[in-house]
Amino acid sequence: MLIKALCDYADKQAAKPDGKKIPDGFAEQDIHYRIVLSEDGELKDIIPFKETVTFKDKKGNDKTKEIPRKAVIPLRTQKPGIDSNYIEHRPLYIFGLNYDKDSFSPDDNTNKARKSHAAFVEHELEFLEGLDSPACTAYRRFVEKWQPENQCENAVLKELGKDIKGAYFGFSIGEEVNYLESDPQIIAKYQKRFFEKNEEKADEVKAVCGILGEKDITARLHDKIKFPGGQSSGCQLVCMNDTAFESYGKTQSYNSSVSEMAMKKYTATFNELLADKSHYCVLGEMVLVWFAMKNNDSAESSFFSKFLMNNSDKESDLMISTMMRYARDGYTADSEVIDKLITDKKVTFYIAGLTPNASRICQKFVYKGNFGDMLDNLIKHQCDLMINESNTRPVYFGGIARELKSPKSTDDKVPAPLMTAIMLAALNNTRYPDALLSTVIRRVKTDSDEENNRYIKLNNIRAGIIKACLNRKYNKEEITMAWNEENRNPAYLCGGLFALYEKIQQDSSGGNLNRTIKDAYFASACSRPASVFPKLAKLAQNHIRKLSEGSEVYYNKLLGAVMNKLDGAFPATLSLDDQGRFIVGYYQMNQKLYKSNKSE
Repeated sequence: MLIKALCDYADKQAAKPDGKKIPDGFAEQDIHYRIVLSEDGELKDIIPFKETVTFKDKKGNDKTKEIPRKAVIPLRTQKPGIDSNYIEHRPLYIFGLNYDKDSFSPDDNTNKARKSHAAFVEHELEFLEGLDSPACTAYRRFVEKWQPENQCENAVLKELGKDIKGAYFGFSIGEEVNYLESDPQIIAKYQKRFFEKNEEKADEVKAVCGILGEKDITARLHDKIKFPGGQSSGCQLVCMNDTAFESYGKTQSYNSSVSEMAMKKYTATFNELLADKSHYCVLGEMVLVWFAMKNNDSAESSFFSKFLMNNSDKESDLMISTMMRYARDGYTADSEVIDKLITDKKVTFYIAGLTPNASRICQKFVYKGNFGDMLDNLIKHQCDLMINESNTRPVYFGGIARELKSPKSTDDKVPAPLMTAIMLAALNNTRYPDALLSTVIRRVKTDSDEENNRYIKLNNIRAGIIKACLNRKYNKEEITMAWNEENRNPAYLCGGLFALYEKIQQDSSGGNLNRTIKDAYFASACSRPASVFPKLAKLAQNHIRKLSEGSEVYYNKLLGAVMNKLDGAFPATLSLDDQGRFIVGYYQMNQKLYKSNKSE
């Protein structure tokens, strides 16, 4: 489904606003600088080829940055090793120079710079033979004249300096805007070669493409996908690199029945999405990629990205909070807030979760759905996670992932299967995985509240996750937003009672305790109440005697109300779900007690 969706998306993107399509055999490429050549092929200048875009920082302030502009040039090579492109864009090939310690040199340990430039010269001179347009003539003369060892002190290159690293280049001829890749002779000759090369493959394996539905040459090898922060050489989505994966006598990727055309289309599109931060993010072990099936999906992609990570801005928080308020009042994704930003709520939206390795991409999930329905489900997800009426700040998926890790760990990552299950539950409005509940409960029981890292053990997000898991599992609002006097579940009541005991202890000591009953007994009370609570009840009575008469009456009244519902008996053990109820009961009683103190 993902490959078909990528091909369909590529067809949508191929129709540019000016009505022009990217021709077969060509693709868009980021270009950072233009090499300006004279008609004699001399290097006159190198000028930036960038555009300024506006974005919002974490505080919601408008910021600007420069990004490379795109040029439509012949398809880039995917072969490993030294292999030159038509109209090369890589500086090592064009100039044959390494930049190190503020100087240029054609020499390196592997002699790669010299070999790359030699391959560039041979490839381009052969291609330019017979072409005589002014642009082709200037380009040929540049290729013939340029000697790397004589250009180490070139003034234009020295002015560019370290910016040459990681930059891509295009060529411009003369004083006026005259881009080399737009020259009619170059386009005509390249297209002729491209189609001739395809005709040469006529004897290769042909089959009906499982993506495009037409009989065509089947791709033997699939181009590589470059993931952010992953293997620099890239990895493949379709890859049969062992005889164990072969069937019916078909070797390599002939098993996949994906044509060359479909392969080029989906791999190019995939790489474009992974180069655009508005279409991907890294979440734990997974890379998430998303897009809407339309020509310009920037609004939908930007909107969805706001639900993902913790680094969203204040404007995004306010917008999502407003939608949550609308949802609680009975409105859905048809609210005015969304209408101002999203014009097409019926567009099909795709989200893919992937984990790359050295050779192959592992597809964890692919979500396909109506954008408006998905948005409704994400708002319901936010509402379910709310545990405190006064705190309407959204909980992003990145925030959930953080709460599932130990605060003392620096490299711990949430397993991809768990993050996948969480996301699909939110996107489809289904129950959350049991592993989410067990992980959060384990973190609450094992983490500790430290002076310089407070509220790690139990906070709004962790309590909200437990509430959401239980309510969706039992398909009812068993756990409300605040302490529920009507809830008679023994585990829930035990959690509230524990919070009362802790508050009594703190009040009796003036808050000057190095170790509280929470530090000593919380985990065991959460699992085996009957073994702990009788001891806590005796301690609480000793602490109450140290309080004022008014406080003593107040706390005895609260304790009596809870104990009456327990009928004087504590559960021997608590199941995983009941441990969750215990934790939420503890949290909500705490909120009630401290809120009462503030109101007094």
